[in-house]
Amino acid sequence: MTSQSTGTRRELNKQATHQAIVDAALQLLREGHGTAMTATQIAEAAGISRRTLFNYFPSVDAILSYPLHAVLEHMVEMLSPLTEHLPLMQAVVRALQSERATELLGQVAQFGAYLRQQASGGCYPQNFIAWQSATGEVIAKVVSRYPQADAYSIRVFTHATLGAGQAAFDTWIDQLPDPGASGLHISDELINSFHRLITRAMETLDAGFDSLLLTATTSPQED
Repeated sequence: MTSQSTGTRRELNKQATHQAIVDAALQLLREGHGTAMTATQIAEAAGISRRTLFNYFPSVDAILSYPLHAVLEHMVEMLSPLTEHLPLMQAVVRALQSERATELLGQVAQFGAYLRQQASGGCYPQNFIAWQSATGEVIAKVVSRYPQADAYSIRVFTHATLGAGQAAFDTWIDQLPDPGASGLHISDELINSFHRLITRAMETLDAGFDSLLLTATTSPQED
């Protein structure tokens, strides 16, 4: 076995463990254990020790933000072959339709709803920080994929797409029903609604700002 294949297997095992921990956290939420979820609870659900969990994630917040970083990495990987025959933003919309992107966006929705439920006053700073911290990460990945591209253009593209994605997420969060005393069940339809909002946000960027309903509906009054 070559060192390269060994490294590949090690990386795949690492990714599998990351995902197993995320899946354990998601399962806890589905079972109604979403009140102040702890690292110990997640580790037990994943069948690993608390120490092992912290070898993969520095905190519970890092677990909750993992799907966001994973879907962005997946999108960048998908763009390279798609842009060979599609304009850039159309390639983004196409990449969003992939099975993996759909799965990861569902996880982003689940954890986002949990953070909203846990936060007081409707504020969920952990998720906002996750969107912001992803910017530099995505820029670096796009640069490595498109070394010939203008650095300024890459920054504009990255900030525009992430900002549109966060706007879609915030809109979806605002539309969620009141969880009430029994907690909030994130149905498949709610997750599909989030996916549609993300797709619509990317399509809006592709169409340009003229497609937004920002035209004044009344004429300014004359002095």
